[in-house]
Parts: sequence; structure tokens; C-alpha cells
Amino acid sequence: MILKNPTKNLDFANFFTKMTACFGELTKFEQQIQEIATLANISLQDYQIDHMSVRMNQMDTAKAWYNMLLESAEIFNESMINGRPIALFKLHQPIVFCDQTVSILELPFPKGKIYPREGWEHIEIIAPFQPNESVEQWIQRMLSTFKLEQQSLLTFKISQPKSSGEIIPNPTIALTLNDKTNRNNCCLKVHPYDIKSIICSENNFLNNFLSE
Repeated sequence: MILKNPTKNLDFANFFTKMTACFGELTKFEQQIQEIATLANISLQDYQIDHMSVRMNQMDTAKAWYNMLLESAEIFNESMINGRPIALFKLHQPIVFCDQTVSILELPFPKGKIYPREGWEHIEIIAPFQPNESVEQWIQRMLSTFKLEQQSLLTFKISQPKSSGEIIPNPTIALTLNDKTNRNNCCLKVHPYDIKSIICSENNFLNNFLSE
């Protein structure tokens, strides 16, 4: 393969090295997510991976990671969700994860919870609403499709995180291993909308509010 811009690729390689030092090995994270997907009978190739997220325990770590990401990404959105700031970054060059290219990284600032491991935490995949489907119907369809209520090796949590101005429903089903050894603390989340649609709903709300 001929590199069109060797300098740009070298810059991203250096950035990727820094990112790995902060967040951990991407290959290991990929294996952990794939383990959860396999148990839930989720074929990741059938669902868009919308974005990936990290976690940390200290505010100083969050600020350092925030500045590190700015070296090869731009701020895509910043908002308050459930009482804490969450920044979304769009990478200048996407990374490959489970045979998909992913450009959006999420950095939620700490909120007091102490994690056993910092670094890569979860990915979010998109399972769209069917026509005229309610939130409750979507949730039941996801539980049935992935047979989550029959899984003894998985734990699932249903929630609906919401930021100020958000006007479309954003239910979430978060899947984790039912594993008390902390061998795999990662999480796979399922949403009906991609993050860009959610942000557009916020912006449309604000624009309409300001124009009144």
C-alpha cells in the first residue's frame, strides 16, 4: 500500500502509541467486547459500531486524556449528561475495531465512582427502531432477539441517559459479563440511534428555543 501522506501517517502512529499507553491495548479490548457479543449472540458485523468510550477515576487523568486526544482529534460535542460533562472527539484518522472503522471516542469525566481498571470501557452499537415502534417495544425486541433474560453469564442494565435539550428517545441496554473476578470489566451497549442523531436533536431543540 502506498501512503499518500507519510508524515500524516507517522503523526497518527505516534498518537496511537500515546493513546495505547493511556487506554490500554486495543486488541485486548476488542477480544473482551467480542466475548460479550458472542455470549449475547450478537454478530458485530451486522450492527454499526457508533463510538467507543473510556473510563478513569481522577479528574487530572481526564484532563490529561482530553488534551492528548486533541493532538489528533477535534471536539465533536460536549454536553452534561446525568450530572457530569461528557466530551466526544472525532479522530482525524479512524481506528479499526472488529472489522469496522470507528471515528468517535467518548470521554466521560469522573463522577466519584472508582473503577478497578482505567482505560477502554465500552462500545455502542446501533439497533434502529422499527416503524412506529415504542421504546418499550424496542427494549422487549432487544431482550428477545439476544435472549438476554436467558443468559446466566451476562448481566444487562436498561436505562435512558438524557442530556439537556435531547428530544428523541435514547434507551440503552448495557451488557456486561456476570463475572466477579474483574477479568473482563468492559461493556457493550445497544442504542436505537447513533450519536450524531442524538446531537442533532439537541441542536435543533436549542435552535428552535433560541428563535422563539
